[in-house]
Amino acid sequence: MDQSFDKPYSSWTSRPLDKKPTGLGIAHSKIILMGEHAVVYDHPAIAIPFKTCQVQVKVQPSAFSYTTIDCPYYKGRFEQAPDHLNNLKMALQLTLDSKQLPKPPLHIEILSEIPQERGMGSSAAVSVALIRAVCDFYGKTINDYHLRMITNEAEVIAHQSTSGIDTLVTSSNRSIIYRKSQQARDFDLDLKAYLVVADSGQIGQTKLAVNHVAQLRQSKANFVNGAMETIGSFVRQAFLAIRKKDPFELGRLMTYNHYYLNQLGVSNASLDHIVNAAWLAGALGAKLTGGGMGGCVIALAKDQAHAQMIAESMEEAGAEKTWLLNLSKEEQAKESHHD
Repeated sequence: MDQSFDKPYSSWTSRPLDKKPTGLGIAHSKIILMGEHAVVYDHPAIAIPFKTCQVQVKVQPSAFSYTTIDCPYYKGRFEQAPDHLNNLKMALQLTLDSKQLPKPPLHIEILSEIPQERGMGSSAAVSVALIRAVCDFYGKTINDYHLRMITNEAEVIAHQSTSGIDTLVTSSNRSIIYRKSQQARDFDLDLKAYLVVADSGQIGQTKLAVNHVAQLRQSKANFVNGAMETIGSFVRQAFLAIRKKDPFELGRLMTYNHYYLNQLGVSNASLDHIVNAAWLAGALGAKLTGGGMGGCVIALAKDQAHAQMIAESMEEAGAEKTWLLNLSKEEQAKESHHD
C-alpha cells in the first residue's frame, strides 16, 4: 500500500483540521438528437447536453486508511470495487498521477440522476464529475483538453472503444455535430420548443444493435448503405433547421430518422409503442435515441404544456420516467432568474 495512505490528515494538507475539505464535481448526461448508427459509418450525428439529468461527486478525506466509495451499485473499499467501476479507478489514478497529487485515503460519494445503460452517457458523466471533484478537493484547475483526455481513457476501460461523443457533451454546455473523420463542431441549440425524454425501462443494447446493423450490411449492403446516407442527410437538414430556429422541420426530420432506425431493426415494439404515443399526443417529432433495442425515446413539443401532455402519454404507453428540457435560451434564463 502507498505509504502516504498511512500519513495523518494534517501531513498532506495545509487546511485546518476543523475544516476538512470537500471536493465537488458535477456533470450532466447527453442525448443523441439525430444520427444514431449512421455515425458509425462516418455520417454526422447531433448530440446535445441534457442538464435535467445530472451526476454529483463529492470527495472527502476517508475515515479509514484506504480509499472508499459510496455509489448506488457498490459501497466499500474502492480497490475492491467490481470490474464495472474500473473506469472510475482509472479516472482517479490518472488525475492524481497527471497532476502529481498526494495520495491519501479518500472517500468518494456518487449521487446520480442518470440511469445507467440508457444511451445517456452515464459512465462518461460520472468520470467527468469525479475528475472535477478530485481537482476541486486539491484546489487544482483542469482544462477541458486534460479533462477529456482522462475521461476518454476511462471510457476505453468501460466500453473497449469510444467515439468521444459522450465525453465531449457531458463535459460541455454546448451541443455538437460530430463526424468520425472530422473535428467535432460545437454550437448553441436555441429553439422555442421542449424536448421530452422518456426512459423505456429497458437496458439499451448498443453493442448488440451495432453488431446487428453490421451483419445486416453484409447481406444487404445497398439497403444499409442507402439508409445511412439518408439518415446522414436528415442530420444535415436538422442542423440547418436548428440554425433557422424551426422546431417543426426538426420534428419532421426526427420522425423520419426513427422510421429508418426501425427499418434497420434497432427499435423494438416497446420503443415504437412509446414513439407512437408521442405522435398521437401531437409531438412535432419522436424517435428512439442512442443505440436502440431498449434505452430512451425523445419527442419534440412546441411548449411546456404540450411537453407535459406528451410526457403523460409516453408514460401511459410504458415509459418508466420522463424528463423535460427547455430548448429556448431566453426561457431558460427566465427560469433561472425566477429560481
